[in-house]
Parts: sequence; C-alpha cells; structure tokens
Amino acid sequence: MRVFLIIAICLLTLPSHANQNNNVIKACIQITDDYNQAAACYQDWKQGQRSEELAELRDFLKHNPRYRVPGQSLNRCWGKPREMPFESAYIEKDSDGFRAGVSYKDTLPAGCYENAPWDNRNVEN
Repeated sequence: MRVFLIIAICLLTLPSHANQNNNVIKACIQITDDYNQAAACYQDWKQGQRSEELAELRDFLKHNPRYRVPGQSLNRCWGKPREMPFESAYIEKDSDGFRAGVSYKDTLPAGCYENAPWDNRNVEN
C-alpha cells in the first residue's frame, strides 16, 4: 500500500507542462508537415539557443578567468594582488648560529574572500 501511495505522490508532483524543446518541435511539425523539414527547423532553433549559451559562457569566462584553471573556481583571490601579512623579516648570523624574525602588521584589510563577488562581470575595474 505504501508503494502505491509513494508512486501516486511522485506522479502528482511531476510538472504537467511540456518543456520548450517539445513545444518547438511541435510548432515545426505544424508549420512544415514534413518530419525532415521539421527536424531541420528544430536544429536551426537549437543552434541559435546553443550560440546564445556559448556567448554567455565566453563572456563569463572573459571576466572570471579563474574558472579556466582546474581547482581555482573557488579561489576568489586568483589573479588579484595580495597583501603580505608582515612588514619585514630578517635573518642574522650570531655567535650561536642564525637568528630569524618576522614583524607582522597590526591589521590587514579584508581579504578577497570577504569582498570579491562570485561573478566579476558586475565589478567596475
């Protein structure tokens, strides 16, 4: 009984509208009354859709080049200047060997993780 109830719920929650591809192919069939011409009609429409998607992707990658490099898509600091957390560093030779030290800055500005957008197309350069 539970199985039938689950199947009924799944069937009732599925969207009842046809997707855009189905509507376009139906319109092409109605216009041409020939399946070969309808297929050509649909492919022309699909090529236009694909061209728009590729143009959007090219624009996105132009403004967000970190997505071209594997493993850098979440690195919002990629390609941006970084500020070092220290003011100076030294290494000195003394009687016991060497001595090293670092002088850190008191404060750092917010890093690019806090203030960089996900998509750089809206950013003024």
